[in-house]
Amino acid sequence: MTAQVLRGTTRPATARSGIDRCLALLGEELTAYVAGAATVGEFHRWRADRRRRREIEERLQGAVEVADTLARANRLGAAAGWLREAGAAGVADRSPARLLREATGEAVKRVLDAAERFTHR
Repeated sequence: MTAQVLRGTTRPATARSGIDRCLALLGEELTAYVAGAATVGEFHRWRADRRRRREIEERLQGAVEVADTLARANRLGAAAGWLREAGAAGVADRSPARLLREATGEAVKRVLDAAERFTHR
């Protein structure tokens, strides 16, 4: 297997960034929203900027974990709807996507816990 050296670490060349994984699992609009962008175009401009790219990689890490949880349970088809559903993560006025967008450690944990419960319905 070939590898790339990035910032002193080695990872498989086939590894996808968190941004790429979110795009593949959740689509452009939802990924852009969770990343904090107002539009898909703004998201792509941020993605092209090295400094902003690192920020959105970090912000999207929680969304990747949630999408992976849903994918493992074969519930990825329901992910976009569930992420947009107000109250799905136990907060009446906020959707899981909004909690991920706000990106506090506690909010991400709450969404991940709610995704686990959702997959066991």
